[in-house]
Order: sequence, then C-alpha cells, then structure tokens
Amino acid sequence: MAPLVEPEVEFEAEYALESPVNCAHCKASLEAVRVVRLLRRRVNFTSSLPRRGYIVVCPSCSTVIPAVVGTGSLVN
Repeated sequence: MAPLVEPEVEFEAEYALESPVNCAHCKASLEAVRVVRLLRRRVNFTSSLPRRGYIVVCPSCSTVIPAVVGTGSLVN
C-alpha cells in the first residue's frame, strides 16, 4: 500500500516569525507560517458571521496553528 500524500496547501501569504517556534503537531522548527484564506460557501440562515477569514498553518504539516492575523493588539 502506497503512503498517503497530502495535497499542497495553497496559501495566501507567508509570514516570517521574529523567533523560531516548534509546531505542536509535527515538532518542526518554524521560522515562518502560512496564511490560508477561508471563504464562506453556504449558510441556511441569515448569518452575521464574516464572509471570509484567515487561518494560520504550519508550512511543514499544514496543521492549523492558533494565531492572530492583523496589526491590532490582542484582546485580554
């Protein structure tokens, strides 16, 4: 049986990190992360949620990484 090959994730942008971090999933040392755009396809109700958004993924394993994308400050 051939090993599964994950498809290459198309990403919107790549951001360099100020300091290297390790991916919690694959343990790779990351010096950059990728941003993938989300587009809302369908809802069965009137939604107040945004039509698009972004997620940050590990460039090595494509696992979603908790992060904030933007120039604003974090909310405490």
